[in-house]
This record gives sequence, structure tokens and C-alpha cells, in this order.
Amino acid sequence: MKKIRIGQLIVILSLTILMLLVVGCQSPESQSVSNGDSADPQGNQGGENNQGSQSGDGPKNTEAVGGSGTDLLIVAQQEWEKSPHASTFVVDDKNQNNTCARCHAPKNWMPTLEDIPESCKACKFELEDPPPFISENEWSGMTCLVCHEEDKKGVIQPEVMWLEIPALEEYASVETYTDLCLKCHDTTNVPNHGEVSVGGDHAGMLCTDCHPPHSTITTCDSVDCHPADQAPEPIQGHDDFHQNVSCAACHDSAGWDVGIDEESGVWITYSPWSQEIIIAEGDSIINSGMVPFASHDIVKAVNCDRCHFADNEWGLTADVETP
Repeated sequence: MKKIRIGQLIVILSLTILMLLVVGCQSPESQSVSNGDSADPQGNQGGENNQGSQSGDGPKNTEAVGGSGTDLLIVAQQEWEKSPHASTFVVDDKNQNNTCARCHAPKNWMPTLEDIPESCKACKFELEDPPPFISENEWSGMTCLVCHEEDKKGVIQPEVMWLEIPALEEYASVETYTDLCLKCHDTTNVPNHGEVSVGGDHAGMLCTDCHPPHSTITTCDSVDCHPADQAPEPIQGHDDFHQNVSCAACHDSAGWDVGIDEESGVWITYSPWSQEIIIAEGDSIINSGMVPFASHDIVKAVNCDRCHFADNEWGLTADVETP
């Protein structure tokens, strides 16, 4: 009987010591989480804040390698939420969008047999046509994980990468920010999309020299390049007569058409586009058109004759002094 009691006491004592060890080994970080504390001022653990976004692929861990952690990711998330990348859901004129998802929601995109590399076709497998429509509820959009890889702990890495094969979560390295942007913004053979061709005085500049990487929204005088209020003297053409004229409409050097945007009433540039459609082996047709889009081929010199010519369709005077 005594042996049984001694054994019970040993078990109870062992369990007590084990519980003390477990409590003592808890880190301050784990204790703060268990108490409901959060580094995110909006109350989301890990800094995750997907209000207004289309996916739950926001940062799972607010540590940032090489950065100041939570603060950087919160700022990036807030900037992204206001950007075009946070709202990318689209459908074409046939009410389809799987093809659009290749850039607008890479994680949703399902390739057809024509989209896969030739090396994959050697296996002679069959690939069913993907569903042509992806609902807005399923649409993943352009989240952090399209341009940033996360490690095994869910830490978003600061280096930019391209999610080349979403189904396998396989990333490809890129040399520059521009190389990353052109993974989607190279609109060669894409109908009704403007061409991003950086030239003129902007030749050699990176996309992020003008466009903040997370908000992506910019104007010519928003990035310390052309501050409108610091000109040493009045600039000819920068007057009340041209207050509804965009910078590109005058300073474009690509020779694009210009005109008044019906929605905004602002003078803008129109990008040409073309699409080759293969109808048979060795035979194709070309569709083409123009779409409102800001020219990225910009120079300081202005050719006023592109708008101010005799008998122009807008009724503008042809007698102007070229700067």
C-alpha cells in the first residue's frame, strides 16, 4: 500500500515540475500574443489587413528581413490597398476572364495546351480547357505573394521575385523592378491595352523611379522630379488655357494621337495596339485600334502643331508660338 502511495506522489511531483518548466519556457512574444496584444494598430495579428482587397494572401508574418519589421509591412499594405493592384477583377466582352487572370490574378490563371512550354508537350498528355470565367469571390488579384516570396515561417521577403508557376509556388528571379513590372505590363499582342515604352528623356529610368512600388500611382510633379511650384519663372504653355491638358499630351515624342478623354475632359494620349490572330497554319489576321493611355516616351521639347494646325477638329487656333 505504501509503495502505491509513494508511486502516486512521484507521478504528481513529476507533473508539477513539468508544468513549471513549460510555463517558464514561454517567450515574451508568445505571452503577448496569448494576452491578445498585437503589433498591428488595427487589431489584426501579424499585421494582416485585407480590407478592400480580394484575397487573404496578405502578410502572414510581420517580420521583414533587412527592414524594420511590422511598420514597413503595414505601410506597404496600406499603400497597396489604395492601388490599382488591389482591385484587378475584370471580364472581357464575352464575359470571360481566365486569359485576363494571367496578369490580373496569376494564382487563378489556368493555362491551355497552347500556353504551356513545348518541352511539356513531349509527354503527349491531354489538358482540358480551363473554365473561361472566374468569379469575383474566387479572384485572388495581385497580392504580396505575386512579387514577393515568403519563407517556411511565412515571413515575406523584401527582395522582388516573380511567381512564375503559381500552381507549384515556383518563383523566378528578376534583374530590376522594370523586369518585374514587364512580366505583366508588356502588352505585346494584347488587345485594348496601352503600350509601356519608356523613351525620350526618360530612357533608362526604372518604373519605380516614378511609380511607388506599392501604391503605383504617380503624377509628373509628385516625385520631386518636376515640382510645379519651384519653377524659376513662368513656363510657356503651363497656363490656364492648358489646365486640362495632361503632361503627356504635349510632351509625348512617340507621335501618338491626342484628344479629349470623354470621361474626364482632359487632353490625353492614345496608345496604338495590335493583335495577331492565327486562323490557320501560316495564316493570320491583324486587329488594331487605339486606347487611352499615358505615353511614357517623354521629352521636354513640345510640338504645338500636333494640335494647333489649320482646320483642326477641335477649333483650336493655328497661330501659336512654339516654346
